[in-house]
Amino acid sequence: MYENYLNIICVDQEVFYDSLSILSYDNFQKWVQRGKLNKVRTKGRGRTGLIEFDSIPEDLKNLIIRTFGNPYLKDNRETFTNQLATDDDAIVFFKTYNYEDGRGISDKKQAQYICEAEILNLYNTTINNYEIKIKAQRKKSKKGALKKKLSSIINDLKTECYPNTQTKKYPHNLPSNVRALDRKAQGYIDEGYDFLVHKNAGNKAAQKIKGENAKWLIATYSMPNKIVVPVLHTLYMREAEKRGWCDLSESAIYKWLYEPEQEKVWLVSRDLNEYKNKYGHKLVRDKEQWFPNAYWAIDGSKIDWMHYYDNDLGAAAKFKIDPVVDVYSEKIIGWSFSETENHIDHFTAVKMAFQESQSRPFLFTYDGQSGHTSTRMQELYGKMVAKKGGLHYKHAAYEHSSPVEGIFNRLQQQVINGWWFSDKQSITVRTEKNKPNMDFILENKHKLPKKEELLKAWKLCVNEWNNSTHPKFKKEGLTRSQVYNQEPLLHEPVNYLDMIDLFWCYTPEPITYRADGLRVEIAKTKYHFEVYNVNGDIDLRFREQWVNKKFFVKYDPDQLDNYVSLYLKLPDGDKQFVADAQPVRKQQQVPVLMQEGDKEQWAKDYEVRKIEEAAAQSKIKRIQRETGITPEKLISDQELKMKFGGKLPKQLRNEVEAESFIDRM
Repeated sequence: MYENYLNIICVDQEVFYDSLSILSYDNFQKWVQRGKLNKVRTKGRGRTGLIEFDSIPEDLKNLIIRTFGNPYLKDNRETFTNQLATDDDAIVFFKTYNYEDGRGISDKKQAQYICEAEILNLYNTTINNYEIKIKAQRKKSKKGALKKKLSSIINDLKTECYPNTQTKKYPHNLPSNVRALDRKAQGYIDEGYDFLVHKNAGNKAAQKIKGENAKWLIATYSMPNKIVVPVLHTLYMREAEKRGWCDLSESAIYKWLYEPEQEKVWLVSRDLNEYKNKYGHKLVRDKEQWFPNAYWAIDGSKIDWMHYYDNDLGAAAKFKIDPVVDVYSEKIIGWSFSETENHIDHFTAVKMAFQESQSRPFLFTYDGQSGHTSTRMQELYGKMVAKKGGLHYKHAAYEHSSPVEGIFNRLQQQVINGWWFSDKQSITVRTEKNKPNMDFILENKHKLPKKEELLKAWKLCVNEWNNSTHPKFKKEGLTRSQVYNQEPLLHEPVNYLDMIDLFWCYTPEPITYRADGLRVEIAKTKYHFEVYNVNGDIDLRFREQWVNKKFFVKYDPDQLDNYVSLYLKLPDGDKQFVADAQPVRKQQQVPVLMQEGDKEQWAKDYEVRKIEEAAAQSKIKRIQRETGITPEKLISDQELKMKFGGKLPKQLRNEVEAESFIDRM
């Protein structure tokens, strides 16, 4: 691109409008006509057009130098670069080098250090050869001038780029000052490649923060009261004055603390959850072979919805959802919707999942909420998973290892939060778009939905989520429901008897069936049951045998308003069915409120006490007669005892006993 023409350093005119596209061709011609550029040779007949280098404006001149090098040093530069040799040892050293924290050198820095090593190799060799030559010729040394010349050439190499790019051909960062370059070369001779590596490049604070002040900063910042850096800086400056430490800026402290090497030390004490998220090792699940019903997960959460509530505000957000998700398809296959999150809610959600799937999961996971870990639910979870290879377990607290958490967060953001009465409080609020418009909600609180309307909205959300495209099956255009309906790799179905075995629960302790029936409390709700016969009347035969006996109550939480079963515990620990009990029949005593048949049924139920009492009287009288131990006999014996003073003659006693026996016969 450069040419010496008539002892004038020139540059090819095509550099302006072609190679670098500095000017358009028309503007280039105008600049020449106006004398801004001095054309010393016109283009034509195989000749290139030449522009005097010194006539080019300084900003354009620097751009050309950065691209093609300095023409005044070009010959010397070419002589120098032609002697540069590849240093294979340097390449191996810098590519395999590791800092103290285990990190390797970045590719960009590797290129810089290798280039610097090769340049310094030639620099030191040139100086050494020059000294040998001067010594042999016994001439006056001009080593200073040589070093200055070499320094200019090396500095000029920084500007040279590969054609039509901004990529440096010699990406070194050697000093431009002659003496500094010579010191660098000498250090390289003394220490080798390791001397070129900047172990704390760009981090001057690291040179000041070490030892006692470093420990003090980490210990103070690690405290759980979580002071901010400006406060830490103030405390540090007070401590530094006492202990004679160096002054540090707020930004230097911040930068040093948040280097990974330091951050992982103080963060584990300051915020363990954040430490786990940022530095805790995470396992990667192999999901390639998963299939529908391979893995279910359940996770209860507050739903982000405001609703009408009878309080001073007139609104609240008290409802919770407890979804069961098939992890492979992300389909919600079961759920409960209530103000609680207890074992009944988990039971309801899991039962719905089985009704939907008609299949056992091979893996089922849940959190450590007390409802899940209760004896009843652990018994259910143990029986419900696949009999061949099935497993259930709870996730470790705060480990975020439940896959349903991420699915549920997307459900909240993509579906639930779209409703106008959403308070958006289940997800960490960071931006304005994630914050609720509480003014709008409170202005319209008279329109807030009630529980029944919220339940309808939740069902719509479940339907929308299940019938939306699965993010992993976008190309196929499959919804979550369609993915769930795919043929599974393994399948273990359940039948009606399995459902009864799974979802009927026993009370943990036996309950006494008393004269007025059986009273039991389930999930903090009290129930009252009584055994009736096939005609709907009080079962007298059952009452005769089992009143005031203890029974385990087996129940379906969804059928508590229908019936329960009573089981007797056998000596071997097994349970034996005795009878079914229904909710106790309540009697209406106000005539005007009675319906057809109520009075007759009341009369039947009222007669039970008389019938049972009469039967009991008949039975005891029969036993008394059979044994001769009757109230009349008791009176007669005591009259004789008083008559004879307690000494009845033997003959008379035999006659009396004989008469008593005949009477019994």
